[in-house]
Amino acid sequence: MRKNILTLKNITKEKFGNRVLDKFYINIVSGEIINLIGLDGSGRKEIYSILSGKEKIDEGEIWFDNRLYHQYEDLPVEQVNGMFFIGNYDLIIPDMTIAENIYIIEKINYLQFCVSKKKMELQAKKMFARFGVELDPGKLARNLTRYECCLLRFMRAYVKRAKLIVIDDIFDDRSYDKSSQLIEIMNLFKKEGMSILWMNSYPDVITENADKTVVICNGRTRRMFYKNEIKRHKLLECLTGKSNLKNVERLNIAESQVAFRAVNITNRYFQKMSFDCKKGEILGIYDLRNKFSREWYRLLLGRRGYEGEIYVGNRKVKISEAYHLARNKMGIIDGDTYQSLLFPELSLSENIGIAAYQKTAKYGWFINSRVRKYLERKGSEISENNVIMKDVKGVSRSDAMQIVYQRWALVNPEVLFCFQPFLRLDAITRAQVESILLEYSLSGMSIVINSANIEDILTICDRVLIVEDNQIQQEIERDHFSETFQ
Repeated sequence: MRKNILTLKNITKEKFGNRVLDKFYINIVSGEIINLIGLDGSGRKEIYSILSGKEKIDEGEIWFDNRLYHQYEDLPVEQVNGMFFIGNYDLIIPDMTIAENIYIIEKINYLQFCVSKKKMELQAKKMFARFGVELDPGKLARNLTRYECCLLRFMRAYVKRAKLIVIDDIFDDRSYDKSSQLIEIMNLFKKEGMSILWMNSYPDVITENADKTVVICNGRTRRMFYKNEIKRHKLLECLTGKSNLKNVERLNIAESQVAFRAVNITNRYFQKMSFDCKKGEILGIYDLRNKFSREWYRLLLGRRGYEGEIYVGNRKVKISEAYHLARNKMGIIDGDTYQSLLFPELSLSENIGIAAYQKTAKYGWFINSRVRKYLERKGSEISENNVIMKDVKGVSRSDAMQIVYQRWALVNPEVLFCFQPFLRLDAITRAQVESILLEYSLSGMSIVINSANIEDILTICDRVLIVEDNQIQQEIERDHFSETFQ
């Protein structure tokens, strides 16, 4: 018989005079996968912080494993039969092996003198084999990828007999092809009575496999969907208040001239790889393994040598340094690094205008008043709190995204390469990115979107290249999307 593992009842919290959680309610029973989904600012992140012990509630009740935890009482985080957390930047001990990170206990002396390293690695191997995890227990944790760190955290939670595992939006392009493995692991955990709380901002494959999906909006529980009720369009409508799944009408670019060509690109990763993108076209590269995108990104930044030819318009260009990109009328955006691309000490408008600084400034002052007014207007459109002249420390991911795109708009490249541009963006912010890219393409800019998630590229792309093992396997025109991608 299932029992209640976690109940959050009438959870209320205020920040800076704003009520970020307003009588929020959720209940999780043993052996259940729950998806908590909400836009940025919905209160979802506060729930994660409260459960992990970083924040305290103002009002309400938290029940865990049939025990009531009072307002200022610590929850059993990282303890046997407690809660374990998996996010994008988990704390691991880099100089310890995988096995040591999994089996580490509080008393280091006990670990050193009573636990055999060989025995730990043997036990880890048996556990990995059971869950289909391909990791070397003796490998140092500092050498793990982000996805491998997540697997390590899963295994540690299992060893510690976790009652609840809370996971915060860990998917990126390097883990989409591993989603089936995560689902299999979580289903095996379910059978042993462990519960999963998966948090995200946009429906994904875990949403489709969850037992229940809870939508949080304005700090409240808006609606709960059972597994047989979960439909993507219903979830998006519940999240945003409207359906946004309509296909975007695109212009016919069949007669447009070619704006970018890669011809017979060859190195240790590519073998005579060729593709092109027309003026005003939005080209999607559906990278099944993410190897192509990773190496193409490095090549564009000058980190990979190559043979072959690259043309922008009719001009042959050679890329050997990152600064060659903008010089040759090309741009690059990585959705994983929106916030790190900002200059924290500069104001919002300065962060936008820095791309055109040499053209518009003399002795540190803007000499073109129209440019200054343009930047102030764009800054006002991005910021809801009138902070265009303040620094951008702590700026939201959504605002950071808009700053980065507006910065490239000033540079006005002929071709803009976007790598996983929708990564960890909620439904509304995704629509903003789509709108920006459509606007750029209508002005004649060519867009190349690289992603391992087909949902990211079908809505607005004119053409899709399917890539596997660094080779272009198939080219699909927009008219044939529905019959190819079902």
